[in-house]
This record gives sequence, structure tokens and C-alpha cells, in this order.
Amino acid sequence: MKNSKNPIVKRVVDRFKTIQQISEIFVTGNSVQRGLLISGDAGMGKSHFVKQAFLSTNTDNRVDYQKSKSFTAPALYAKLWENRNHGDVVVFDDCSLESMGGESFRKWTDWIKGALENTKGPRMIGYETAAANQHFRDLGVEREFDFQGSIIWITNTRLDSLKKKFGDHWEAIDSRFISTEVFLTKEEKYMYTTYLIEDCGMLSENCDARENGFSQEIIDATLEFMSEKYSDFKDITPRVGIKIADTMDQFPTMWQTILSNQSVYND
Repeated sequence: MKNSKNPIVKRVVDRFKTIQQISEIFVTGNSVQRGLLISGDAGMGKSHFVKQAFLSTNTDNRVDYQKSKSFTAPALYAKLWENRNHGDVVVFDDCSLESMGGESFRKWTDWIKGALENTKGPRMIGYETAAANQHFRDLGVEREFDFQGSIIWITNTRLDSLKKKFGDHWEAIDSRFISTEVFLTKEEKYMYTTYLIEDCGMLSENCDARENGFSQEIIDATLEFMSEKYSDFKDITPRVGIKIADTMDQFPTMWQTILSNQSVYND
């Protein structure tokens, strides 16, 4: 292992492992806390470590994973209803819940307060217009119900921005979540990406983006290019590493020209 003992890499890995460990507690249903809020850079592994928690605890069948979706108030209420039982986990990954406005945002705020109350008794949430919604009738959604599940909210939005969005409600919201931020420096992003490529097979045997990964020649060239052009990049993240490798592979004679015309470089 070339990078695992590097103090920068170790610090980043420990932060992500914390996310996995907390998520594991959530999916086993044994924690008195039922809300996890993960805020951090896009493309750095927040979702990966939450999913690893599901795999390691063999509880994936109890997890409702919602990725990159927009929710109205009725749709969100119905999703909480579907995951209301003890041991159920609903994950909102990059669902822009903080961007909801009007009634949807007000309802979401109220439901968080009710659904994640630290109590061994009922945690009631309600929606008085439920009976007028056909989707509710199809699912048998009640106007009021006891939510005993858990919520994991993954977002790229910083906690300071969420605080401004929720305003006077933030203290009540924040107290109901275990909140963790994973925003990295440029150096941390680069070192962590290098670690994933060299130590974890991100571009080879463990490549999620391409079946069987890339050739060793492409991987070596990707690492060399990232090192040589480090100062020219805005950031070097796992997604950027994959983009470089794929561009090299698809355009062997003009990959540098194609990369130079993309938004990965500093202005």
C-alpha cells in the first residue's frame, strides 16, 4: 500500500470511515438517534461509504435509496410513510431538499422535527390534505402516522448555508441530526484520489465506471498527468481521475487537447 499511511490520506479516510460507521448504526436500527446529515464535496465518496454500510450489515433490503430526485410535499410525505417502520432507512442523496420552497419546505421542516424526535414513544407526523391526494389513497397513506424509521440526508450544501435556509428552525433541525461535514482542501482531494487509484483499484479491478477498468498503461499515464498538471487543475477528484483515464483511452492522439477544452482546469 503506497498511500494508506500518508497522514493526509489517513485523515481523509478516517473522516469517510466515520460516515460508514455511523450509517451502520443507523441501518441496524439500534440507535436512539434517527437522523444523519452528511454534507461534503461532490464526487468524493459520501454516497460510497453510506452504501458500504448497507453492504457490510446486510440490510440493503431495508433501505430506500433516493438519488437526485425532486420532491413535492405530498411525495415526500408518502416516502416517509413507506419507510415508517423500525429498521427502515430512507436515504435522500443529492435530492435538493434544502432547495424546496413554499409549502413543501415548511412541511419538510415540520416533518423533520416530528420524525426525528429523540423519544422511545410515538414520533407522529401528519399532513391534513392527505385524503385529497390519489397517490396517498393508492398507498393507503394515513393523515397522521408514527414514524419509527431513520433518515440519511446526503448533500453538497454546507451546514452554514443550511442554517441560513432554515433560519429560526435550524437549531431544532440540527439537534435532530448527527451532522458531519467532509469538505476537503485541494491537496486532500488530490492525495485521496491518488490513494483510490493506487491502493484501492479505482481505475482497475474496482472500477465502478467501466467493466474491468482501464489498462495499466492508461492508469500510469493518468497518475503521471495528474502529478505534472496538479497546479493547473481546479481540483483533482475521483471523478476527474476517471475523466482523464477515459479521455486518454478514447482519444489516444488528442486527449490533451480535449481535456484542455473542458472545465477541469483553472480559468
